[in-house]
Amino acid sequence: MASFVVNFAQLNIGIDSKFDYTYKFCKEYLTDNEADFRVSASEDEIKREMEDSPYNPLPPYAESICIYREIADRLPEYDRCVFHGAVISYEGRGYLFTAPSGTGKTTHIRLWQKYLDGVEIVNGDKPILHITEDSVYAYATPYAGKEGYQNKKSIKLSGICLVEQAKENSIKRLNASECLLRIITQIYRPYDSAGVSKTLELLDNMLKAVPVFSLGCDISEDAVKCSYEALVGKEYNGKNYED
Repeated sequence: MASFVVNFAQLNIGIDSKFDYTYKFCKEYLTDNEADFRVSASEDEIKREMEDSPYNPLPPYAESICIYREIADRLPEYDRCVFHGAVISYEGRGYLFTAPSGTGKTTHIRLWQKYLDGVEIVNGDKPILHITEDSVYAYATPYAGKEGYQNKKSIKLSGICLVEQAKENSIKRLNASECLLRIITQIYRPYDSAGVSKTLELLDNMLKAVPVFSLGCDISEDAVKCSYEALVGKEYNGKNYED
């Protein structure tokens, strides 16, 4: 049994785990602060994760997934949520790229790194978002997908991009009603009604605070130019860009 506290998105979260895996996995985020709340995973939850997951996880890894789910269930109480997407930082501003798994969000952020100087990946898969009425901040966690892209930083979001594969590169800004159904599938929704209600409130605030774009793209530099000019609002000149 391991009992420890991590700091995710400026929250101190106590974790009680049966295996050492989660402790080692979260070691960069350990803190001596008193926990705001505590989570753990029961043997039944771990067993169910092992049975239901297509990846056939061993008990220690299955427990870590259950624990992050327990954390995600509590986050709306603190105006936070887990979001499925990749967050990058560029010139002091954050951009979130989201899409169903395997659709190309990770490929697109790699293209940003390839063709632009100074791009950092805050979290490549499951960042925590802190949402207020006028801003959204994205925070790294160790839960960052199979690539493990994360840098233990946070960034204020300046744009959200819904990515889909296309033969021609194009981007357009969406209003809330146009993007709601696509966005809601990417945000973690707790099982209890209060948690769902609060999450929908957070989602509404997010769509008011941050512009959302729909990007159809291939895997070329032109795809970066397309998303860059819409999100950043500058003419694209590739690496070594200067005003």
